[in-house]
Amino acid sequence: MTTIGDVKEIFAKKGLYFEHLPPEDFLVTGMDVVERHVSPQGNSKVVLNIRYVGEEGEHSDLFLCEGKIRRKRRIPPPPSEAPKPSKLEALPMRPSFEFNSEKEAIAYIREAISHLLRDKDYNEGEQRESDLYFEKLAAGFFLNLTPRFDEAGLSRAKELIDLRMKYGSEDNYGVVGPAFQESLGISLLQQEHWLRSHGELLAAHRIGVYTVNNKNPNQIFPFTIYPRKDSDLARYFIYTVQQWPYMREKYVEYRAARARQKTVNSPR
Repeated sequence: MTTIGDVKEIFAKKGLYFEHLPPEDFLVTGMDVVERHVSPQGNSKVVLNIRYVGEEGEHSDLFLCEGKIRRKRRIPPPPSEAPKPSKLEALPMRPSFEFNSEKEAIAYIREAISHLLRDKDYNEGEQRESDLYFEKLAAGFFLNLTPRFDEAGLSRAKELIDLRMKYGSEDNYGVVGPAFQESLGISLLQQEHWLRSHGELLAAHRIGVYTVNNKNPNQIFPFTIYPRKDSDLARYFIYTVQQWPYMREKYVEYRAARARQKTVNSPR
């Protein structure tokens, strides 16, 4: 998620300047063009509706920026790169999408996210304010684990918001859960509703949401945001997020086949 300072810099590079803006460190949660006028001489006036998180919560205001747009030749974006090969030996696969208990699920996602971060040259640090804490150079990564995306899971995510307020934006923060939580009482539709309802808030506070493939601990999917200042880890997540639709479809097919099998085997 960008800040007011990022917005100011982006428009300045295009030759457009704002008259007034909120403090530059405020987080921007959304932005829409309300009006735009271009003179025959090429001068532009743009009215933007910017939604941002200030000291007293979220705000939405109109802001005017003016100038003469500097045109640049468009360069097509490069194709997504595959992540670098793993340095560590891959973790073993699980035979099933189901978990028998919360304890089993938490142990599984703990091992998976820890393995990924160690593979990306993070070292586990000692602190008691989150479930896991890793460091790479001067940056920390605070992680909380949850078996379900429910109210308790939201509380674990909000704990990370408090930690970010305490330690600042140079570190990374994330909540991790299983990719499919149905065996623990939360349907896929409920998971997706949870993400729609809370994803924007968590993204605004730079809280990542990550889920571990129930059968393959070497595949972790990102939601909301990517980690900052770590191109290797970000490249891994940019790659896996493209695999999520296929994995979701595969799980839905598995669930439907299991339901049909139960119907066949049920006594008449």
